[in-house]
Amino acid sequence: MTRPRPAPAAALALALLALALAPPSALAGVRPAYGGTLRLAVPLLPRLTDPALATMPQDVAAARALHATPLRLGPDGALRPGLLEEVPAPQAGGRAFRLTLRQGLRFADGTPLGALDLAASLARLLRQEVASPHAWLALPIQGAEAVLEGRAASLSGIQVLSDRELLVTLAFPMPDFPAALAALPAAVVSPAGAGAGPFRPEARDRLVASEHHWRGRPFADALAFVAPEPRAGAAALAAGELDLWLRPEPAAGAAAVPPAPLLTLTYAAVNGRRLGAGAVPLRQALAALDRADLCRRFVRAPCEPLATLLPAALLPGAQPVSAPAGGGPTPAHLAILLPGWLADARAVAERLQVKLFDAGLRVALEPVDPARYAARLAAGDYDVALLVVPLLTPAPALAAGQVAQAVGGPAAARRAEVALAGAARELAPAAAEAVRAEADLWPLHASGARVAAAPGLQGLVLPPDGAVDVGDLWRWRPGVVP
Repeated sequence: MTRPRPAPAAALALALLALALAPPSALAGVRPAYGGTLRLAVPLLPRLTDPALATMPQDVAAARALHATPLRLGPDGALRPGLLEEVPAPQAGGRAFRLTLRQGLRFADGTPLGALDLAASLARLLRQEVASPHAWLALPIQGAEAVLEGRAASLSGIQVLSDRELLVTLAFPMPDFPAALAALPAAVVSPAGAGAGPFRPEARDRLVASEHHWRGRPFADALAFVAPEPRAGAAALAAGELDLWLRPEPAAGAAAVPPAPLLTLTYAAVNGRRLGAGAVPLRQALAALDRADLCRRFVRAPCEPLATLLPAALLPGAQPVSAPAGGGPTPAHLAILLPGWLADARAVAERLQVKLFDAGLRVALEPVDPARYAARLAAGDYDVALLVVPLLTPAPALAAGQVAQAVGGPAAARRAEVALAGAARELAPAAAEAVRAEADLWPLHASGARVAAAPGLQGLVLPPDGAVDVGDLWRWRPGVVP
């Protein structure tokens, strides 16, 4: 028996329903629609939108909407031109790169963007008064130490050849240095603080379309950030009152989205200088942890156990960390310094407290705010610190540098980058293990945000660095013809 053909009106209704429920990018044959406000839900409202300072997911999302990088990462992981007109090829054995900016670039406020702005933005990551957590990105460039120490205002390894051209010379060979130019901290910022991204600021939680973006005006007129409670956010997404939701919790009624890369790495950092021989039983207990149990029971976000400095997807072939041999006196008292504003970190720290107690170690928890956490970590004022590092690049040498800087500062980051950039592929895992051992880091887990999209949201692509290009997003709505 054949199914009756629907009447024309019913057929149209069914077609509209199918399109409304289509996952992102399913409407490839439909011309994108301009206009409207994209509503992006995040755990907390953005606080820092400077790409040199942003680390939290909501701040990174806002900074990416406001700023543009010289290169960008495609869905296939290949580098693509951004503000630069082409991906630079390595010269001088991987120690030099010639960068050429596109013609006619402007910041969102209309001022021209040129080679001097790119040079200044890279040097800014190293300047003491900026205190950027992303100095790791510019450390390979010749002259980085002089800027870090305040002896120079600019990088001697950057030579401005013309309004659009620069020659970047590195202090050590690093053929994959262009990957740094696709990471958010490499975004070019004007002297007035303006960005060159698809949007410009209008209010704290609302951005409006920029007419000066190098790819042209974004599809949406505006981008609004909201921070709903989980239940309210799920209901708003299902009702079409949100477009995109970045949360650890799953969201019912959302369109299917490929999983985000698990680039938020969590470690236990042991302060061997303070604990001395007492650090040995602590390291042994951390090495014996059931990391799968941490993921399964205590982390809301998508999670996988982390057994090496970097995930296997970034650096295959590394061997899991092993417990140190020997023994030492059991410390009478230990404290875990932890980022108190992160719910998953608090849950993991509480589990560590229990497991370390089972191993004969009495541990207290010290949750602190972001400023105190950063200050105490930099001063080495901790016994054990729960270290959470949201990687902004999947390039192994640079990723190792970002992790090393988080616990050991720029000097440790530079040593890590030299070690991995100069290591042959088969020797890179051993080099990464040496970096881990020097920093006294004990890997726990890798996690990432869930990306939930409203039915009908189009243009959503997740490259290997997890950078959502909000300028490409548009919302298809039934009955609205683009």
